Amino acid sequence: MKKENASLYWTVALYLALSTICVSANKLYPKYSDVEDTTVENKLVAYYPCLNLPDSQTLARSHPIAVISGKADYRLTFDIVPTGYTYYWGNILHFTTVNDWTDFGSRSPALWFWPGTTRLFATIGDSTNYLWGLDTTDALPLNVRTEVMIECKGKDVKLTVGTRVYTATQPTVRYAGNLIVYASDPWYEAAKASLYYIDYEILPTAAAAVNADEVE
Repeated sequence: MKKENASLYWTVALYLALSTICVSANKLYPKYSDVEDTTVENKLVAYYPCLNLPDSQTLARSHPIAVISGKADYRLTFDIVPTGYTYYWGNILHFTTVNDWTDFGSRSPALWFWPGTTRLFATIGDSTNYLWGLDTTDALPLNVRTEVMIECKGKDVKLTVGTRVYTATQPTVRYAGNLIVYASDPWYEAAKASLYYIDYEILPTAAAAVNADEVE
């Protein structure tokens, strides 16, 4: 079997296995398909507890932690403690359909540290530019816990890093559909850091989502 085919089969098998259950802190949570959208204006629609980490976790390359049904409007929050630098891009979290960047939804979202620093870069993804996202200006302090939040609602995209807030306007629409969640992914060196929790909240829809098969 060719190496690339073996990798694809492994990914599909992993995807199917993770879509059945999510295990965290010795608790069994429902499949993502069992989490229903109960839209209430200005309130949380759905919440994925399977993305919670029971305590701090050091990032590791090619480490899937969940499979979820992602939506266009969501809020992602986590705490991070950088402990060092990487020579190349250091991946933190990567929500993907399967690939690194070549498909719509392959970075929905994904976050890295810039090479040789702890400055964050976040890819949100767009139907016209799969690599669209937000950059930051300040490096995070080493060995200090910082809260990070990405909030996407309609055309409004906000990245909050500690007390700094970065905003952008979505060019068109974001992906909605099944996503594998890595902490960190197989394509980049893992960032030298620990995460303390990961919360993914689905927000009331403010703009129509687009599934991958609807984009030519």
